[in-house]
Amino acid sequence: MTCILVAHLGDEVIIAADKRVTQITQDGVKIPCGDNEEKIVRTKVGVITGAGSLAMLDPVKSFVRDHGFNSPDDVLDLILRTRHSFSEFHAESPRLQADLAETSWMFTYPTMENDQAITRFVYFHQHHSAESLRALTEGKVMCFPGGFSLEQAKELQAKLQGVVTAALDSYPTDQVRQLVASYMLTLISEVSATSETVSNKCDIALVEGNKVMIAMSVRAGDQALTFAPMANPVAD
Repeated sequence: MTCILVAHLGDEVIIAADKRVTQITQDGVKIPCGDNEEKIVRTKVGVITGAGSLAMLDPVKSFVRDHGFNSPDDVLDLILRTRHSFSEFHAESPRLQADLAETSWMFTYPTMENDQAITRFVYFHQHHSAESLRALTEGKVMCFPGGFSLEQAKELQAKLQGVVTAALDSYPTDQVRQLVASYMLTLISEVSATSETVSNKCDIALVEGNKVMIAMSVRAGDQALTFAPMANPVAD
C-alpha cells in the first residue's frame, strides 16, 4: 500500500510516493514486506505511479513503461481491462470491492494548450469516477491513499493545498519547489507514524513535460534534497 502526494505547480508537477509494500491477507491483516519499492516508474513521456493492489498496478505500469501510449484513453482502456480481469479472477474474494476501491493510477504527459507546452497530470480513482480519467489542474493538489482512510487523505490534502496556495502567491519557483517537497516529506512522516502501510521515506519526482528529476529514499529532516535525471526506458 502507499501514500502518494501530488502538487501541480504550473510548469511542473511534484509527486511524492512512499516506499512500503504491504501484503493484506484475505481477512484484512496488513503485513509490511519492505520499504524499498520504487513506485514512480519512468515512461517515454513522463512518469506513472499508483496506490493499492500490486496485482492491478504492476501490469499497467509495466506496459506503459515498456510500450508507451498514443493517447491517455489507451491507458484508461488498459486500466479498465485490468480491473475487469482482476474482478473475474478474484470474484470470490472478500477483499475484491476493497481492492478495487483502494487502487488508483496516475500518470503525466506533455501536451500543447493554446500554443503553449504544458504538463498534464491525470488519474483514475474509483472514488472520483469508475469509468474515466480526471485531470489535476494548475495550483491544485491530491493525496492518493492506499491502506488508510479517505478522511485522512482529505485532511492531508487540505494541509498541502494550504501550503501550495500560499507558496505560489509568495515565492519564486525554486523556493516553491523546495518548500512543497519538504512539506510533502513532513506529511508522509506524519502518516507513517500512525499507518503500518506507509514508510517514513519516499521518492520525490519533479516532472516538467517529458523531463523528470528524482530524489530517491528521502525523508523529513534531510537537510538538502538532491535531484538527478530519471533515465528514459530503453526504446523498442
